[in-house]
Amino acid sequence: RKDIINIFTDGSKTEHGGGAAFYFLTNDIWAYQWPAKLNDNYTVIQAELSALHEAVIYASHLPNHNTSKIHVDNRLSFMASSNSNSAKETARKIFKFLLSNPRIKVSWVKAHAGNIGNERADQLAKDATQHGKPYSHTKLHKPHIKGLLRKRMLEEWQTLWKNGDTGRKVSLRPTN
Repeated sequence: RKDIINIFTDGSKTEHGGGAAFYFLTNDIWAYQWPAKLNDNYTVIQAELSALHEAVIYASHLPNHNTSKIHVDNRLSFMASSNSNSAKETARKIFKFLLSNPRIKVSWVKAHAGNIGNERADQLAKDATQHGKPYSHTKLHKPHIKGLLRKRMLEEWQTLWKNGDTGRKVSLRPTN
């Protein structure tokens, strides 16, 4: 017997940090959900891709006679995961998984359009920012780490400049 498998994914970023989730339905009946708390430095796209990545892994372990349809409400993560040359490592992993598992299909759905599964995944991702199980595959990418370091260095420099007592009388005057 073939079951109808629908998985809805979502990622979220709030003042409490990042969250990712997927909501799994078999024949329109809730079967499983996965909420995870992400590193506070995760971006929304990283959260969305993490949710999609975990959903694809989960779907790949389901019985082979079922086709799984994964619904994504973030167009950027949908496009990135269908590009083998994506700049996002997680998106490339998803692409490889989908290539080797043709029974898993990914489709884009409009966010906040009243779709119950999508709304549930959205709420799970938001709740996960505070109550989700910590995500064990947390890996920050080099450009993101460089940005964090640059921001921290500028903050530290600004504090030193503000609290310092040297260099205040130096100024540039235009010459004619």
